[in-house]
Amino acid sequence: MMKRQISLLAFLIVVLLNFKHISAQSLNVFGVKGGAHFVDIKDKLTDEGVTHVNKTGFYIGAFMEFRRSVNFSVQPELYYSVNKNKIDENVGLLHIPVLFKYKLGGNFEIYGGPESQFLLSVRGVDINKDKNYKKFILAASAGFGFLISDELTIDARYNLALSNFRDFGYHSNQKLNFIQVGLTYKFDE
Repeated sequence: MMKRQISLLAFLIVVLLNFKHISAQSLNVFGVKGGAHFVDIKDKLTDEGVTHVNKTGFYIGAFMEFRRSVNFSVQPELYYSVNKNKIDENVGLLHIPVLFKYKLGGNFEIYGGPESQFLLSVRGVDINKDKNYKKFILAASAGFGFLISDELTIDARYNLALSNFRDFGYHSNQKLNFIQVGLTYKFDE
């Protein structure tokens, strides 16, 4: 299972790297990103009780920024995240957000948009057989960036799960919410 995930991630990065030649001829910019994320697993066991489990992990991926004006751009992304935790299961996800970015005066930008997440793995669980796990998760992301230079940005965002990660039946489910902090590098020409 892990070999398949690494192969898929390598394939997707190679595909995205091949889009580099597009950015030299237009306002489009290719970039890579990575950082830490902090996951809050919201566990709703009944109508009365909600518990939270916090995890840490990392993410790595790539994006294309399609500039529509000096201040506005659309940025689809593709990145892989994994959570490391000795207490609970390790979760591997493929994230595909489409962000609408607006550059504020100076070195700040804000963004937000929908995100699709695909469950790739849960350590110790065959997600193809366990029907409680949802392979597709819908979320919404919002965040901001601080531009250190034209190429390098510090990025922070909150990702709110709109659908369940695990569903156990009537009023019993789990959702994954993320806070992500990292760096982006744009191959700007």
